[in-house]
Amino acid sequence: MHRTFFSQTIYWCGLIVSVVFLQGCIDAYDPGVPLSSNLLVVSGIVTNLNETQTISLSRSRSTVDSGSVTTPIRRATVTVLVNGTTPIPLLESQPGIYSFPDNFRGQVGTTYQLRFRTEEGVSYESSVEPMASVSPILKAYDQFNPQGPKKTADGLTVPANDVYIDFQDPAGERNFYLWRWRLYEQQLWCATCQQGRYVVLDVGPVGSGPIDVIGCVRDTTLSLSIQFDYPCRELCWDIFYNTDIDVSADAYINGQLQTGRKVASVPIYQRNPALIVVQQLSLSPNAYRYYKLFADQVQNTGTLADSPPAPISGNVKNLANSTENVIGYFSAASVTEIRHKIKRQDVTTGTFQGLFYAINGRTPRLESSLPGSSTYGGSVASALCVPSRTRTDQFPPGWND
Repeated sequence: MHRTFFSQTIYWCGLIVSVVFLQGCIDAYDPGVPLSSNLLVVSGIVTNLNETQTISLSRSRSTVDSGSVTTPIRRATVTVLVNGTTPIPLLESQPGIYSFPDNFRGQVGTTYQLRFRTEEGVSYESSVEPMASVSPILKAYDQFNPQGPKKTADGLTVPANDVYIDFQDPAGERNFYLWRWRLYEQQLWCATCQQGRYVVLDVGPVGSGPIDVIGCVRDTTLSLSIQFDYPCRELCWDIFYNTDIDVSADAYINGQLQTGRKVASVPIYQRNPALIVVQQLSLSPNAYRYYKLFADQVQNTGTLADSPPAPISGNVKNLANSTENVIGYFSAASVTEIRHKIKRQDVTTGTFQGLFYAINGRTPRLESSLPGSSTYGGSVASALCVPSRTRTDQFPPGWND
């Protein structure tokens, strides 16, 4: 499924390839990467969140003929040095993705340094990054905005829920913030088959054996252009992530209560409630400067006619060749988060065509919408909600609050 929920005016997950906190993007867009380049990209952040943490290593190649291609760096030896003394080895859990031990959690007041050696024997090292404390988010709330920032394909404005937070900035210290969020929207359609039909087959009697086949099976009796869409057979939520870099320093707000800090503008494509999880992260001064510069170049470069910015080097260096331009930033940050249910009870205007239409740009087409019986999925087939980074079949914590 092509995910364009927020991409009618932005690149979904492809806007920034080297931003550490937006891991998991698939279609990489490299702003300003010169032709015939071969850039190493580092993506990783150590946090105190209760979750498995990872470092991503990849290489972005750009040529005149093929454009930009991102490939994972496999079989590297990766460690993170804690407080300059304790090495934590990371294991490659997916191609180019290196995971900390499951029980690892970052700690405030501790420093971290990334070191890795590629399969070819080239060694890299980051600067030492401290983990600073972060103020808790006191409150999150939303407000209906009939003039949202997105437009439909025919130029109509999509209304939005603007999301705000309150927090207390600590007095007498320098603080640098980064905000990110993820959104849970209920999805009613779980699969699309191109020239095929959806199948769920069991090896043995129903419920007694492992599932043998799940997904689309090609049906050559159908035209290549035929697409069938299948409703979810259980509750299902799609998960969307912010793509903009949102950072701030407390130079002008030191020690003050911050109210109404806007952190998201969520387009309204359906009247169903949604759940947003807002995270507030601390940053080191150097990490803040990197993200701020990156945001200024990528998000504020004017029009497409402007000259693209040059790639920005991060804090990772080739130990044998200091002139190599390594993209991305390894950092550490403590995180506080808040969950807010967007109930959409105050939505008063707009034409809401549904989440499926927003993602696919068309209405669903049931398998039974064409005459004839199916020897595959059946005319009343439904699809499983397959968990992934962008989908879950579990109630998001806070959904029923």
